[in-house]
Amino acid sequence: DPTALNEFGAAAGLFFSTLIPQHLGTVSLNNTVARERSVADAFGDPSLLHFADGLEGTIRYLLHKSAPAAGLRMSSALLGRALGGVDAAAWIVQMGRDHGLPNFGEWRDVCGLPTANRYEDIELRDDIDVSRLKFHFAHPADMDLFVAGLAEKPLTGALLGPTLSCIIARQFANMKKGDRFWYENFVFPSAFTDEQLQEIRKTSLSSILCEATGHRLGSVQMEPFMARDQYTNAGIDCGSANLPTIDFAAWKDVEQSKRFPITKELLERALKLGQLQYERLQAVEGIRISENGGSLSSAGRSSAFSHSSLLAPKRESLDIAVTAGVLTETTKILVSGNFSLSDAGIPPNLEMSTLQSLLPEIDLSEVIGNYKPFLTFDKSENRTHCLPQEMPCDHTKRFRSASGWCNNVRFPHYGNAFQPLRRLLQPAYDDGFDSPRTLAKSGRLLPSARRVSNKVHHDLPIFHAKFTHLLMQYGQILDHDMMHSPIARGTREKILNCSRCDSFDSLSIHCFPIPIDHDDPHFPAYHNDGSKRCMPFTRSLLGQVKLGYRNQLNQLSSFLDASTIYGSSDCETSKLRLFKQGKLYFTDLGFNREMLPQGQQERDCRTLPAKMCFMAGDERSNEQPGLTVLHTVFMREHNRIAEKLAKINLFWDDERLFQESRRILIAKLQHITYNEWLPIVVGRETMAKYELTPTKSGYFKGYDAHCDASISHEMSTAAFRFGHSLVRNVFPRMNSTMQNDTTGIELKNSFNNPIGVYERQHGHVESILMGLVGASGMAFDRHVASALRNHLFQKPGGPLTGLDLPAVNIQRARDHGVPGYNAYRELCGLKRAKTFFDLADTMDGSAIRAFSETYESVDDIDLFPGSMSETPRTGSLLGPTLSCIIGEQMQRLKKCDRFFYESDTDNVRFTEAQLSEIRQTSMAKLLCANSYWAAKIQPNVFLLPDELTNAPVHCTDLPDVELKEWSDREFCLMDHSVIQLGTTKRVTPCVSCTCTAQGTECHAMTIDNCDSLMLDFTEEQIKKDSVCVVQCAEQMKRKFVRSSRSAK
Repeated sequence: DPTALNEFGAAAGLFFSTLIPQHLGTVSLNNTVARERSVADAFGDPSLLHFADGLEGTIRYLLHKSAPAAGLRMSSALLGRALGGVDAAAWIVQMGRDHGLPNFGEWRDVCGLPTANRYEDIELRDDIDVSRLKFHFAHPADMDLFVAGLAEKPLTGALLGPTLSCIIARQFANMKKGDRFWYENFVFPSAFTDEQLQEIRKTSLSSILCEATGHRLGSVQMEPFMARDQYTNAGIDCGSANLPTIDFAAWKDVEQSKRFPITKELLERALKLGQLQYERLQAVEGIRISENGGSLSSAGRSSAFSHSSLLAPKRESLDIAVTAGVLTETTKILVSGNFSLSDAGIPPNLEMSTLQSLLPEIDLSEVIGNYKPFLTFDKSENRTHCLPQEMPCDHTKRFRSASGWCNNVRFPHYGNAFQPLRRLLQPAYDDGFDSPRTLAKSGRLLPSARRVSNKVHHDLPIFHAKFTHLLMQYGQILDHDMMHSPIARGTREKILNCSRCDSFDSLSIHCFPIPIDHDDPHFPAYHNDGSKRCMPFTRSLLGQVKLGYRNQLNQLSSFLDASTIYGSSDCETSKLRLFKQGKLYFTDLGFNREMLPQGQQERDCRTLPAKMCFMAGDERSNEQPGLTVLHTVFMREHNRIAEKLAKINLFWDDERLFQESRRILIAKLQHITYNEWLPIVVGRETMAKYELTPTKSGYFKGYDAHCDASISHEMSTAAFRFGHSLVRNVFPRMNSTMQNDTTGIELKNSFNNPIGVYERQHGHVESILMGLVGASGMAFDRHVASALRNHLFQKPGGPLTGLDLPAVNIQRARDHGVPGYNAYRELCGLKRAKTFFDLADTMDGSAIRAFSETYESVDDIDLFPGSMSETPRTGSLLGPTLSCIIGEQMQRLKKCDRFFYESDTDNVRFTEAQLSEIRQTSMAKLLCANSYWAAKIQPNVFLLPDELTNAPVHCTDLPDVELKEWSDREFCLMDHSVIQLGTTKRVTPCVSCTCTAQGTECHAMTIDNCDSLMLDFTEEQIKKDSVCVVQCAEQMKRKFVRSSRSAK
């Protein structure tokens, strides 16, 4: 109940009256005091505000002048003159008596403070004359609440003592908890959106004072309730970026389901034309591919084939692409107006940004059913089996679906596999809808992505002094858990050969080759036959299922759900399961008894026929040796958990063992990610800003059922590619003591080539794992190893056949219509750069020179090179823009995930005891438990060993998750007490616990009769129970002191 407490309104809340100063006046911009007069004369007289600068001057006076010291005193102006002869202090005391306020002693009891039988029992302010209090009040308990409360010694870090603080805290707690419209409440429909709430949290009194005065205030301290000082609370200019302001764009009223003067008939005819145009383009493309040899096969082992295989679309993605293709052509028809349907259509002369917003809102539901062959999924029995989309969602289901379906019960497709990526900013396609970003601000062509790579991302071998190579490798596992955007295929699903510079015109509209400049340091600008050389590049597969601008797909579930281990569909998961004892399928190589299962998943396996490649939840597991090794570790960890659970719960079947093991491993990986890995990458400041820090105990209560976890384009095409800077040219192989005693693995020769894990003489999986933990990664900067920049997926024996990964990253963002770097500086709170020199706030001089020599305008800089060139912030691996984009995404992956490991969501949450065990998880222990070599390891394996702060310890000394908390039994244990399932037991004198299917839940009991309690339990039992002590302190003192005296 938020109703004002009488004690607050008539006593405690009036403490401010003791802070009213003797004088009031104005302060000018040059800090000159003027018009100062007694505060008594200012009551009821606002004339100060009538002067020019009167309002601002008065505020400056209040900001500059220190308040009187709190205590049992009041300005003389309030003791007669100011209030027409009324003594304010006497009036407050009398009001308390009139309102029948309990005396001071009673409130000390309510607040859990010791009983004040003597004045010596109260900690009083140092300046209080106790004799004067004794003169007026014979017993301390008789003191009026206002008087006694002000006389108490302030709590540490507070203005007031414990009694007034207690009353004020209760009042404000009631106002917060009892207010349905409280700004942070998640109560529909009065709740703010996440974006609005994020803006509101930027609010400070300092910024309000500055904005309300039109910045005429001049300067203000960050903590306006605290006096200025030159060290920690100096005045700052009102226009400073250190005073964040609210962006009211979050309140922009975007109309839902906008209506256009487009009839159902017009839309049907436009769709028909779109379908015909799509079919025509497909037919023409098929002819071009046949005539020009525009498809690739595995026979050539080209880099283009390898890259296309890595980004191969799944069957479901290809189905969606047909829908998207028809809708893309329909959009072009509607926008161009080049068809004779009727006079009704899209309103003319609309800006492109308006069309980008409006077209996706056109409701297709009434006409879409007429085009099932083109606009819906193939509902075959096999498809339904692999990707079941049951409705309505069962909110009581304990385990996640493989695809992410029904994670959000209200919006089951949120974060689901095969959904479009989302955007932080509107796309920057050349034509507003489909054509990739190729034009500079001037209208001329942007520099080739390869040219940018040569100028900005050339190899500079600097190793990181602090972080291990594992930091990179774990990041790649996370990337492959969250995102996989396939690239387009030709007709009949042929891999497009987009290596010819004219392939867009001669082969396919999905070709977007990267030109090689004449001065390229590695690749010749021309082939031997004299034709211009380009690097092959195919655009991402179409993925939008609405009218409007082109969008791209994510084939994986967006959630951090270990899909890289288990797959993103039921069928993928089934292929990886042993279907015995809850385990995943594995291969016994003899010297390596538990290796990933061998199989045909890898389309470009370069060890065939001698050695097979491996299978995992994500088909990119053979891309490079470190990735294969970490996949193996996680497969082993699942099986280790399953083995332990089988021993604890002998009656669990394979399905229950598998699902529980999967659930636990997902939770472990989420904890490692948010507790160990992410704080290194984005820093503690970003962790706090986006509420990413795990709780130490209890549950995370921030699940948002309106939140969509889908991966952003910015995350997929740029920000989460930061790890490319950390990759070494050579992967070290180390022994069990992390010493080099064999040759490393050359990365440029190891793409899709897992031969290293077969080499027993060099330590196979174990030596590669020790190398990840014992060797440093490359420093984070704009530079990328030559193995990735010149030799990516290079054909064996073909030195000029590789791809350039930074160039591919840049080209991919242009393909997706991602705006330039400068737009994201602004989005992330940095000042938009007007010239290259404005980048000096985030970059060093060499990076700025590289950009000014490469781009015409600072607005042309692509997001990947721009953000990768920022200097890391203190306490963070990354610079501000990357931290911002990653922080935003990781926040949604936490808040939007109903199954997030710390979430308190009913039916799916862990018990508190289980959650406490999961928090014991560390990457170090996980590696120890699943390595045959690891005996000693540093506690934080993302940091290099350090004898002072990260000294290696024995693996047995690292805490492990105790799985006995997952014992499926008919009882609970609590403080050595056995509680039967469904029953409640009093485990201490004042605490009762109930054994539920979710574990033990305990609650403090309300004690109505303390005397009866003391008859039922011993003094020792009661004193040990803080719940009893809080409620029965006075009775305990009387009884136990009396008993003690009697004993004497």
